[in-house]
Amino acid sequence: MILAKEISADLCLIDDYLARKHAKSLGLTVTGTLGVLIKAKEKGLLKEIKPLLDEMIQKKFFIDKKLYDEVLEICKEK
Repeated sequence: MILAKEISADLCLIDDYLARKHAKSLGLTVTGTLGVLIKAKEKGLLKEIKPLLDEMIQKKFFIDKKLYDEVLEICKEK
């Protein structure tokens, strides 16, 4: 976050909730892994997100069920 402020980064990739909250309080623009996947789908770089989400969950990346459903809804996969 310090480096992001120093270089005036356009975007910070942070998944941890508390770290995101702190980064936002510093005035940084933040997205997480799921935001990157959504953007990739919107740009046509990915055909489907659901298989990736399922694999992430299988590898112990925590995604809340409500958020999982929201991401699939945004990506029109639900």
